[in-house]
Amino acid sequence: METKLILNGTARPVDPVLLANIARAHSWFAMIREGKSYEEIARATGTSRHRVQQMLHFAFLAPDIVRSITEGRQPALLTTKWLTRHPLPSDWQAQRRILATL
Repeated sequence: METKLILNGTARPVDPVLLANIARAHSWFAMIREGKSYEEIARATGTSRHRVQQMLHFAFLAPDIVRSITEGRQPALLTTKWLTRHPLPSDWQAQRRILATL
């Protein structure tokens, strides 16, 4: 169990796990563009095919959402765990609407 105190208007520490997973997803998407399969990416990176598929949508977050994550301004509930359980649509406006509810 974890408790967080968040004061209105203050930036939180940057989430290094979330940032690393966004970078990883971009790397994996580049590998897909090069013609690699999910299985090949999984073998090359020491993970499972399911994990590659599960995380790939992180590469399609709207640029302003990624910027807010790099600045620690994302909604408090926006974490790697939340994103893996609630994949966002590829439409950036829809992403913004969903995240506005967090």
